[in-house]
Formats: sequence, C-alpha cells, structure tokens
Amino acid sequence: MNVSFQALAAKRRGDLFVPLIFRLALRLEQVSWDEALEDAPLAAHALSSAQRLFGTDACVNWFDTGLEAEATGVNFARDSLGEISAGAVAQADLPDPGAFIATPAISHVLAVTRQLCETTGEHACVLGCLTAPATLLLRLFGAPSAKRLVAALDAGKPAAADKRRLDKVASLSVALARAYCELGVGALALIEDAVPQSPALAGAFDALFNLASYYGVPVVVVSRASMSSGVCDMYAKLGAGYVVAPGTRDDRVAAVAPEALSGTQEALAQSKGAGRLVTTTWEVPADTAPERLADFGARLKR
Repeated sequence: MNVSFQALAAKRRGDLFVPLIFRLALRLEQVSWDEALEDAPLAAHALSSAQRLFGTDACVNWFDTGLEAEATGVNFARDSLGEISAGAVAQADLPDPGAFIATPAISHVLAVTRQLCETTGEHACVLGCLTAPATLLLRLFGAPSAKRLVAALDAGKPAAADKRRLDKVASLSVALARAYCELGVGALALIEDAVPQSPALAGAFDALFNLASYYGVPVVVVSRASMSSGVCDMYAKLGAGYVVAPGTRDDRVAAVAPEALSGTQEALAQSKGAGRLVTTTWEVPADTAPERLADFGARLKR
C-alpha cells in the first residue's frame, strides 16, 4: 500500500502539503487533456513529476467529476483542459459494477493509479479520487431528477425504484473505491462540485466508508462550496478522516482557496500544526505560476 496521511503525519512534525494540482501538473509537462486520456504512463509521469517538483505530500490520481458518468454512457462537452461545459443525461440502465470497472474510461484511470502507486513509493500518498454523491447524481441524471431524488431522501420517503437506483449508483462508487484500494492508494478523496448537499444522501454511501475502513485508508471529502453542519456531521459519523471545504472548522485541516496559492503574502502566512492537512478546496488553476506554488510550499514547511 502507498503511504497514508496517518503515516506521513506520524513521520513529520509539520504540516502536510497537498495542493490539488492535476491539470497544472499536465500543463507543466505539456500534456494535453486528450493525451492524458490516451497515454496512462505519460499522465502518471506528469503527476509524479509535479509531486517531486513541488515537494507535495500527496498527488491525486485523476481529477474529473465526469469520470464515472462517462463510463456509464453519459456524453459531456469539454474544453481543452477537460473541464465539463455541458452534458447529456444517460438513458440506459446503469451497468453492473464489474462491467463498470472494465470500461475503457475506468480502466485507463486505474492504469494511471497503478503506475503512480508503483513510482511514488513510500514518500508520498496517492489519492484515489471519486465523484462525491451530490455531483455524481447531477452528472448521471441531470439536475431535475437529482433534486427530486435528494428531496425524497431528505423527507425519508424515497420510492422503491429510486432507492434501487441510488443503491446501484453507490455500488459503482464502492467498486471504484475497491479497485483503488487494491492498487494501493493511501487515501480516497470524494470531490464534490454540486450543491445543495444532503446528510441523507451522504449516508446512502455508507458502504464506501465501510470499505475504506476495511482497507485502512482515510477518506478526504473535498467540497468546492461550503458545507452545512448537518452534512459535515454525517461525514464525521461515517468516518471521514478529513473534510475540506470553504470555512472548514477543523484543527486538523487548513482549507486554502486555490487562488490564495498564487496570491498575497498574507494568504501564505499560516501557523504550523503537527500533522495538519493543508490542501486546497478545489483544483489549483492550470495557469497558476509554478513559482508561486513552490513558494507557498516552502513557506509552509519552514
């Protein structure tokens, strides 16, 4: 297994520096989104090179909230960086977990993950990224259906068909998480780009947290938007190791806005905390000046 956050925290007295820099890593190695989709060794090389360049304590294996949905048949329009600009809702039934894992999209990301786990060794944690519940429903079913399903969950009255559908969605997340864990990732990251979020919806993914506990890997929940206390409490109840969101109140976490890494000196001045996770609330923009990120990391580790 790759080194975990807990193991890193035990070894080091200072903060753990974990900026989310997937697309920046690709840009620094002049790897286009299309090339990253086609060449797993090239993508893994770009990610590991950025980890070494900036001295980060972890790297993400992939950062794309459309990954799972595309593997089920949803088609998205994307820009040159792979960012989703529009999408169509899948009409077909969701695949079984085995078929889902065997799709080209998932197989490719697993190949990237395997190489990262083999090349980063014990000096950095590999984060296996999964799309978090609210965003996953949005990507799979579209906003109206996702909102209706969440409302029914919150009211405690989901229809039997909706409950089966949600169980199927959760089973796909569990299958991907298991594949990551079997490859040796040091942690799982749930990346959430949709609002509103729901405690009941988070609770419906309890099997994923049980799986992470079985493999002994922490789950990091990363939300682009602030999270309600109810959602935070549910993730804590489920066993999330860290919750990263704007306004996070957790002594173990310093949640930094991505723009702050290339911003003012004041944003860089943060107190140290033993084993504290310092990470960004979302992906650092691909056009960020690398010297700014390097300077942030150097200041953090003094």
